[in-house]
Order: sequence, then structure tokens, then C-alpha cells
Amino acid sequence: MPGSPTAAIIKHVDGACILVASELTCYRQALAGAFRELRPNSEVFEAESEFLDQAVERLGPDLVVCDAVSIRVQTETPCWVELYADHEDRSLVSVRGERSIIEQIQLADLLSLIDRSEGEASYPVQNRAL
Repeated sequence: MPGSPTAAIIKHVDGACILVASELTCYRQALAGAFRELRPNSEVFEAESEFLDQAVERLGPDLVVCDAVSIRVQTETPCWVELYADHEDRSLVSVRGERSIIEQIQLADLLSLIDRSEGEASYPVQNRAL
């Protein structure tokens, strides 16, 4: 079934495990494709929003990029991004429990979060603390 979570638990060697969950298929696919192209050492998975918690349980991702963050994502994922929180032009970000807001989030910001989740910081993230 398209968008359903992968059944296996994945062990990650080199890069981060990234989960992109969105109801908008084209948006989810575009982000996942960009991550695969620009961060080839990372493993990128896609899920529809309704399968977010199941995918987090099965994959144990390092970073989740989603429409709406769940309690499971908040408690079990080291890094997450809630895109366009409250339908505004800002995104909520949490990196190891430190939350911030990114106004008008850009692909470079998301790539920086991937790098931070791998322990690298190649791109600066423009944000302000909550």
C-alpha cells in the first residue's frame, strides 16, 4: 500500500534515517527526493500522516519531517520538524529536546537538520528559540 510504513526495523550505518510524513503526496515525494539526492548517505522513508506513529515505531528515525507532530514523534525522535505549524509560515523544530521556530523554512534549513542529526553541521540554521 503506498505510503504505508516499512515493516522492517532498519539499522543505520553511515547517514541519518529520515522519515517524511505528509498528506500531500507531491510535497512528501519532492522533499524525500531532494533528501535522497542531496544526502545520499541517509536513508529516506515516506509515509502518509495517518501512518506516522507506526513508521516511527518501526524505523526509529533520527529526523522526522511532518505536517503535524504526534506525542510519539516528540518522545521517541531526537529531531523533528512540524512544517507550517498552525497553517502559518513558520515551522516548529526540535533538536534533542531544544525547540525553536524557523520562519519561512528553506531546504537548506532541512539539510542542516539532517546534518545535525548525523552529528555534522554543514549548513547554518536560521532560527530563534521559543
